[in-house]
Amino acid sequence: MYLSDNKTLRMLTLCGLYLAQGIPWGFVTITFAAWLAEPAQGITAKQLGPILAVATLPWSFKFLWGPLMDRFTIRSLGRRRPWIILAQSMAILILGSMMLINDLPNLIWTQTPEGSGWSQVIFSLVPGPLAALILLANIFISLQDVAVDALAVDLLAENERGRANGLMYASNYLGTAIGGAGLGYIVSQYGIQAGLAGQALLLAGIMLMPICFRERPSESNQIENANPHSEQTAPAGLPAGRLDLAASPYRPPASVTDRALPQTTPAVVQKSGGRNASPNVSRSVFVNLFRAFSLRATLLGAIIALGVKIGSGAITVVLLDYLMKEGGWTQAQYTSVTGGWAVMLGLGGSIAGGFLADIFGPKKVILAASLMLGTLWLSMGSIDGALNNPNVATVLLLGQELLLALLSVSLFALFMSISWPRIAATQFTTYMAFLNLSTTLGSYSAGHLSNDYTATQILMFAGIVQALIVLPVLFIDPQQTRRVLPD
Repeated sequence: MYLSDNKTLRMLTLCGLYLAQGIPWGFVTITFAAWLAEPAQGITAKQLGPILAVATLPWSFKFLWGPLMDRFTIRSLGRRRPWIILAQSMAILILGSMMLINDLPNLIWTQTPEGSGWSQVIFSLVPGPLAALILLANIFISLQDVAVDALAVDLLAENERGRANGLMYASNYLGTAIGGAGLGYIVSQYGIQAGLAGQALLLAGIMLMPICFRERPSESNQIENANPHSEQTAPAGLPAGRLDLAASPYRPPASVTDRALPQTTPAVVQKSGGRNASPNVSRSVFVNLFRAFSLRATLLGAIIALGVKIGSGAITVVLLDYLMKEGGWTQAQYTSVTGGWAVMLGLGGSIAGGFLADIFGPKKVILAASLMLGTLWLSMGSIDGALNNPNVATVLLLGQELLLALLSVSLFALFMSISWPRIAATQFTTYMAFLNLSTTLGSYSAGHLSNDYTATQILMFAGIVQALIVLPVLFIDPQQTRRVLPD
């Protein structure tokens, strides 16, 4: 069966693949992190921070996959399908291999290695084989994310995209809930090996969808039918079914008919002076990106994106470590709250944030959500014994998830507004990378902060920073990019 021919199958496959992204994210950042934070494992916030950081680090650089994916494909298997199968199978293999390790916490280095500065830098970024496995798995999961997004762009009709994006986004949240609350319950009852096995089985089951369902009828056959007298059935003279090197990584996906036309005709060669035009296309993209970020609105947006999630990245680690070690929480209790109700509130906040941004404007929602989040952290840090009360701590966990969702969606809307239409995809992806990097920096900083400050002090400090970091949004003119730069 072909995804291009069946709307229902198309939607189910895209949602299933987004579900497959959410499951390992929920498992690693909620279930596995809570299991490591249990006092019996002997892991401190200094080691826990980098574990969560490496889970988000590859998502900060996933824009690098786009050019690679647009240039190379195996035509006989499809345009995006080979990348999806490769990425998901490697993620399953890496995460599943952890089942073979009996003492996972022992794979986290707790002592700073002696030697050159490089070894200490590597230790601070990836403290041991366990962190390396999680990093490698998330590299492939981020690759799968880019491939699925590209597949959606290739296959979805204009009138399907809004509904599909909503369903895909919801599927990702559902996957996070399954990986957090669902697998968290399994781990609490049957141990970490059972949770790892459950995750592998779920991901393997979902991978049957891209294996069994092809994107569209064989492109090579369609190309031959479109141009039956041409000996060239793939760009640059490659036979169909071989590795395909596309002309430009920044060109949007072409239709089958467009790809059927020879790319190296004499007219093309003469027009380009005998050279491939893709270096000029690539150069123009980076020149335009630099030009876009030279404006006050876009530059302030980048500064906000790099700083706005640092507090949440640090607080996630600090709260997890405190609640599990000093607050008396169990792994099952933590995963049921953060992987269950918090995820559902996050989903609701994402939907509400979109409507509120449309009604009041994204700048007002960003300011309101960030100030409320800062106030929440500051007040919780100021009240003596607040974190030792399970009900109060639960309110904190749920409240910050709701406010972070409102903040994130309104930031998305603002970044779309200030992106230059000429390079909107590249510029918006850069903003998304900055947001992910912001979370990563916060996770890395948590361990160092925990050495010198208490959890309540870090909460208060994060609250003040969160309130200040979004103030530059007052000076952003959402219309500046389209007013100053040409279409």
